[in-house]
Amino acid sequence: MITNNLIKTFANYWQKFNWEIIGPKILDSIIQIIIYSIIFWIINRLAVFLLDRSFDTYLRSRRINKKRADTLHTLTRNTVRYFIVFFYLYTILSALGFPIGTLVASAGIVTVVVGLGAQSIIRDIISGFLILLEQQMEVGDSVIINGNISGRVVAFGLRITTIKDTDGGLNYITNSSITTINNQSRANMRVQIDIPIKNVQQSPLAIKAIKNVNETILNKNNSIISQPQIQAPVVLENNNTFGITIILFVKNGQQSKIKAQLTSSYLKAIEQEELKKRSAEQKNEIKTNK
Repeated sequence: MITNNLIKTFANYWQKFNWEIIGPKILDSIIQIIIYSIIFWIINRLAVFLLDRSFDTYLRSRRINKKRADTLHTLTRNTVRYFIVFFYLYTILSALGFPIGTLVASAGIVTVVVGLGAQSIIRDIISGFLILLEQQMEVGDSVIINGNISGRVVAFGLRITTIKDTDGGLNYITNSSITTINNQSRANMRVQIDIPIKNVQQSPLAIKAIKNVNETILNKNNSIISQPQIQAPVVLENNNTFGITIILFVKNGQQSKIKAQLTSSYLKAIEQEELKKRSAEQKNEIKTNK
């Protein structure tokens, strides 16, 4: 019974609509939205194309830091897109008949409320411009943000900086939350390698193996810019065992790769030297027994 009453009420309400007048208006609004959407999509694609082409031409014609150019390029693209989205929404609302002028004129209270809510957005934008102006980091730099987020800067926007870590994950950080930036792409980086040894007596053999590796790799790797300093024997802080510490400077961005390469080479070389020593000792024992 209740269901039948609801159906009758809805049917009566539906019949009161003058579809001969409302129908064309709805259809007209839908057509306008589709047309404006296509127009603004074309405008967005055209603007991005012209920006990309302009920056490519600018890079070829002038000597400018590529990382800085990429940062400015990303920031400009984001700014243009924000403006296009804003005017697109304004146009759609106007097409639907919303009194935009009246809303803007009577938006005093709304402006205050929105302003309070948009404080963080404004702080993000100001912080982003300051970071860009002071060249604290640029797209392509290897950085450590706030001491706990490390990786490569892949995008720098008005509000958000995107950091790609070594696992491939993307970290989206609001610019106002960035308090410290450790930029590892501006100067030569210090690499420290700690190699554990069984005892102090093993130190000379390990040092010999390490020196052989250094002579081989230094001639082939241009990223190593200083002679490795060998400190031995030392007590390693991590596990309180004896070890050998190697310190060298490399080009920025190469520290992780070179550290892994050298550590592996050092350990293999020490193992080979130990095998040679054991083999020689066994031969001497055989001669002595004879």
